[in-house]
Amino acid sequence: MNKPSHSLQITRQLKHDRTRVFSALTDPAKMAQWFFGMKGGRAKVANDLRPGGTYVIEMSSDQKTATPKGTYLEIVPPERLVFTWLSCLDGSESKVTIELFEQGAGTKLVLTHELPEAQVTPHREGWTVCLDHLEIFLSRVPATVGDR
Repeated sequence: MNKPSHSLQITRQLKHDRTRVFSALTDPAKMAQWFFGMKGGRAKVANDLRPGGTYVIEMSSDQKTATPKGTYLEIVPPERLVFTWLSCLDGSESKVTIELFEQGAGTKLVLTHELPEAQVTPHREGWTVCLDHLEIFLSRVPATVGDR
């Protein structure tokens, strides 16, 4: 993994319990409904959810495509997810940590992406759009038994 020079952090307050949020972050069928960093996008997701397992996210819109992929480093349901991120921008590998904290009936999500400084702005934009889509997904899709 390349030496990151910057740590990008994004925090979101979600109205949903962290088990449900964790499920949306790790179930490929659910991820495909929200994990795309462009407006009007779509995604196909494949993952092997275990430490050392890999994932591939094929994000696309009418204007562009991106296919980030990586390896899961740490999985602690429903609190923490750590994975590598192979950038579509320049092929560099970085690290993403997503932490989920209980806050009443909701969840505080803290995403930290350790990456080269030149990639901060495009990744901030992409992660912001992805997390917007996550909130929309969680609000419109009813919870299932596996989410609780």
